[in-house]
Amino acid sequence: MSYTQLSRIILSLLLVATCNVAAQECPEESPLQHYTGVGTYVCPCFVSGEEAGAVFDAPEEHYPIQILRVGIGWGSQSGNAPQQIEESINIYGAGLPNPGSLLYSLPGPLLTDGAINEFNLESLLGEVIVDSGEFAVTLKFLFDNAGDPSAPSMVHDGNGCQIGKNVVYAIPGGWTDACILGVSGDWVIYVIYRQVNCTTGIGEEHIVLNGAPAFLWAAQPNPFSTSTKIDFYMAKENLARLSVYDVRGCKVATLTNSNYIPGKHSIMWEGRNMNSQRLSSGVYFFELQVENFRTVQKVIISR
Repeated sequence: MSYTQLSRIILSLLLVATCNVAAQECPEESPLQHYTGVGTYVCPCFVSGEEAGAVFDAPEEHYPIQILRVGIGWGSQSGNAPQQIEESINIYGAGLPNPGSLLYSLPGPLLTDGAINEFNLESLLGEVIVDSGEFAVTLKFLFDNAGDPSAPSMVHDGNGCQIGKNVVYAIPGGWTDACILGVSGDWVIYVIYRQVNCTTGIGEEHIVLNGAPAFLWAAQPNPFSTSTKIDFYMAKENLARLSVYDVRGCKVATLTNSNYIPGKHSIMWEGRNMNSQRLSSGVYFFELQVENFRTVQKVIISR
């Protein structure tokens, strides 16, 4: 089989898998935000290259999480400034005193005056995954607005600034708690997310009614560093082959190729290839094949 043929097969599998993944997707959780009210306090106090944002922390049991959308409050004192493109929306892997490494960046966000502008990171960036702990969402400025009362900028709620929840990257000075700089409220920023792993309530009886000979659950945990568990369901006794592919469409491991009785089965995988060598960090795909039926799930190794 040629590489092109294999790539086409993998692509078709992923298209089929989209239906299965959609059926299992975890629901959206309540938004993460610190501000209250509508946020009408404009801060025209930034120069190009500076950033302002909020530090968030989802419930521990929700991690890892996928960030779906973020909202950024933007306004001017007049309320009629034209739309403006800024440098980027950035997501960092920690909170104060230093948000640490940049995880994701959405360049060129277009912001409308007098609104909380929402940006869909799921469709624009693929999967934005935060493994654990605090993370920061910021807006990086492309244009100066400091000292210009008519310029649009970030807005806060004016209801008191919560220490440790609001950040500024100042030039000079670096990362600083916005409250220490005199900001009198919480930045108007929210995050919509969902869990990567959750109980979806999909029962075995639904799988049988759907007429599929097998069903493949998402790996847990995902992402993983040492090992992950893959669950699959067999509607009747049959031969099942569970394989792992890398992003190039190359098979890196076969986890099983055996007969299974009806019911739910589990296989542990330590992120090793067919030669028992540890695979590097990255995205991989499980493929479960039963007769002519194939289904795929994505998993991330994070060493």
